[in-house]
Amino acid sequence: MNEAATTPPLAQLRAQLDALDDQIHDLLMRRAAVVESVARDGGKTGTKIRPGREAIILRRLLARHQGALPPQAIIRFWREMFGAALIIEGGQLVAVCDGEGGGDRLALAREHFGPFTPVRRHHNPAQTLADLARDTAQLAVLPSPSEDDEALGGWWPMLTANSPHRLFIIARLPFWPRRLEGAPAGDAFVVAAIPPDASGDDRGLISLELSAEPSRARVTQILKDAGFRAGSIWLKCLPGATIRALVEVEGLVEDHDPRLAAIAGLNGAPVVIGGYAVPLAEAL
Repeated sequence: MNEAATTPPLAQLRAQLDALDDQIHDLLMRRAAVVESVARDGGKTGTKIRPGREAIILRRLLARHQGALPPQAIIRFWREMFGAALIIEGGQLVAVCDGEGGGDRLALAREHFGPFTPVRRHHNPAQTLADLARDTAQLAVLPSPSEDDEALGGWWPMLTANSPHRLFIIARLPFWPRRLEGAPAGDAFVVAAIPPDASGDDRGLISLELSAEPSRARVTQILKDAGFRAGSIWLKCLPGATIRALVEVEGLVEDHDPRLAAIAGLNGAPVVIGGYAVPLAEAL
């Protein structure tokens, strides 16, 4: 049989695509209706984003994905749906610290939260976090932590201050680390007035205050003795010969975790300042 005779003509293939587009559109409208029900009946108030839940969804879909459609497209489609869902639920405003090459952070925020999510731009972390304290923004995108007092990444001790409006790190950007040409470079942290939600594969962040200058090896050991598995550590000198350490640990940590009381050699109680879902594998 002639191969050309068994191949559907282009008009038939286009008709199949049109029918599939209609089905996809119907499902998107059904999904939006469920999101409306969540907004109306689900009891979500304040900051509505749940990065842990989003990570669970993306990991599940990628685990079942097959065929020629690039995995990055699946991520992009669902990130747009997450952004649209936030709009349906009442919207969220993102404050972005875009000083010192912060154009990448603005691009990362647009990429992650969607191009229709409103953004307020600030030149330093204090102004950016003040938007959260005033509730003029619900999310803040800030540089990755650093130890340098002069760098914008030195903002993380601000999260340890006693305040009725407590802030937490809730996500790390980008969530998919394999960057294609033209994608925003660099990385950033997302801060909000809610604790992070668990995704099943997470990193927690704890702030420690010590009187003597510690080595990273010492900080790692005292955390190990308390039952934590430490990862990255940032050390920052504060007035009065005090050292503040930001430590990344395996798994999210809550205020009532008994391991916190077991950390020895501190000036004061350790402070949980959030965490994030571990980004997707580099091999994606």
